[in-house]
Amino acid sequence: MRVTVRGVLVGGSVGVLLTTVLLWSQCRSPMPHLPVHQAAHGSKQQQQQQQQLHRSPLQTSHHPVGGVVGEETYVEAEYSVGGAVDTQHTHAHHQEGGGVAGVEAADEGGGERLLEITCLINHESEVSCRRDHNDVYVPFSFLHTYFEVYGHVEQKADGTEVFEWSHSYSRVYQPQGTYNPTATFLNFELYNVEARERVKCISGTEGVPISTQWQSSGYTYPIQIAQFGLSHYCKYLTENPPERIMLEDGGEHKGVWQLEGPSTKVFRVLDQSTHTNILKFKVPEISSKGSATLHLPQGHTQNMLVLSLSLLLQGNGSFSVSAEFKDKKMESVMIHYIRSDKLLQVKDRHIYYGLGEHLGWRRITRNLLIDVHKGASSSPFLRKKFKKVSRSKLNIVSLSVHGEGSIANITLASAEHLHHFYDAANWLLKHQDEQGGWSIPVPRKVISGVLELGAGWYSAMAQGQAMSLLVRAAHHSGDSQYLKAAVRATALFSVNATRGGVRTYFPGGYVWYEEYPTNPSLFVLNGFIYSLLGLYDLKEFSRDSSNKSRDLFEDGMKSLKKLLPLYDTGWGSLYDLRHFTTHVAPNRARWDYHTTHITQLLLLASIDTDPVISSTAQRWKDYMNGHRAKHN
Repeated sequence: MRVTVRGVLVGGSVGVLLTTVLLWSQCRSPMPHLPVHQAAHGSKQQQQQQQQLHRSPLQTSHHPVGGVVGEETYVEAEYSVGGAVDTQHTHAHHQEGGGVAGVEAADEGGGERLLEITCLINHESEVSCRRDHNDVYVPFSFLHTYFEVYGHVEQKADGTEVFEWSHSYSRVYQPQGTYNPTATFLNFELYNVEARERVKCISGTEGVPISTQWQSSGYTYPIQIAQFGLSHYCKYLTENPPERIMLEDGGEHKGVWQLEGPSTKVFRVLDQSTHTNILKFKVPEISSKGSATLHLPQGHTQNMLVLSLSLLLQGNGSFSVSAEFKDKKMESVMIHYIRSDKLLQVKDRHIYYGLGEHLGWRRITRNLLIDVHKGASSSPFLRKKFKKVSRSKLNIVSLSVHGEGSIANITLASAEHLHHFYDAANWLLKHQDEQGGWSIPVPRKVISGVLELGAGWYSAMAQGQAMSLLVRAAHHSGDSQYLKAAVRATALFSVNATRGGVRTYFPGGYVWYEEYPTNPSLFVLNGFIYSLLGLYDLKEFSRDSSNKSRDLFEDGMKSLKKLLPLYDTGWGSLYDLRHFTTHVAPNRARWDYHTTHITQLLLLASIDTDPVISSTAQRWKDYMNGHRAKHN
């Protein structure tokens, strides 16, 4: 198969004319028969290419993984964007492949014959290419790496194949209408924070994500927690109401519990403290000596993987969930929720989540799909058996209780977004310190030996996204404590970064709110805009002139409009201005951060008509389609 793309490719400031590019490396027909003295090398070359397929830029790695579009599927694997071989590998590949310039290769259909030719790249490396009388054909795997372009083969409705070439792997989401501080937050309904590789698990004690981004043992990261809450709030607003089944409420809905062992006792009573019917249980802690199990109705609970229940445990009381996962064969796993402060432990097919030593009633909501995925990811044994955990393949079999305690209002649902939203909002209430902030408890090395932050630093992005979450919690609940916490969060915006705050200045007196308050400053763009959105949400919702959010927002917007051109590279955007403050190489924003910049600017353009915002957003959108600023 021969696919050609004609035109001019420009990488940086260097223009390279490729009259015709043959995408022969991955989408060509099988290699023609080589002369006998080349056959062994050719076979080895094919084997190497087969081994590299999972890293090929022709793979549709940015398309949904799994059989059902939109289905939650979590794969325990690491991918690099595009995943093409580098020039050094390509050089070695050419040398080992044994191709000699001048060997003829027949094109499909008996057309013009191609000759193998070595392309010398800037006198630094070599790539095996093809040529005919008029054109030189360069493998797309090299173009992907060299020019940061992307592509994949698509099949059209009529069965023909086309090669889709793109200059970016990300997409921009156009805000719908004017931004509203109590409505959705950007495109966060598309975020699935808890499924991220850098999330160890969802805490059993507080129901928020535990990050491993800068410390493998796990810690609470305010930005991640705020994003977790905001994403579930947006899903609550944009998705259909969840399906829900009541399994046990002690009254109208009574589950059929299977009891084993002479000392096992389960009975329903009216709880005087809650004025609701509850199920009390007294069961041996060791299942071999007795058990109380509620088998779930099969078929009716398909895709309902979010378990909620009210729980009061005594002593070593606990509950467990039995789940089955069907891929090539049926696999089973037990998830245990125990009284312990340990986050996550795995032993054989048993996954343990600690619920803490909490005394008294509490409402617990667990996404069992996530709990299985994170447990399997942390165990080499389970990782092999649960390589691909999808909603449609996971089935909840039963729920059992152990020890002594009480349980009530057991439900299975397709989602419980509001519960996750309030878990995040309540974490912010509980952990806000006297400075009005949420400090990050681990050190951060931005540039090793140059820009480093010790544990306990604050982030303007964390403060801003926390305010956005708290404003929405205040709106939805009507509880003023959330709004008061958002107001307190503004205090650090008036404290200089050199004194433990998040405020800094660009030369000329332009104020900036730092995501990473280093010295010298970084001026991270996306984190600054997130902090502005938090300030805007607060000033619009509170309407209280006594808090500083209005002045802080207006000062920040003046700086943004003045400094925004500094982030424009002419073909993309910069993540920060470290090259200006530390004299290191510029830090280009990768495409997903570039699209975040655009989405943020489009949102700001809906509330501020200054053309510098809208025109920059449009120009940066054009960069994603290969447009470049003019040269002299």
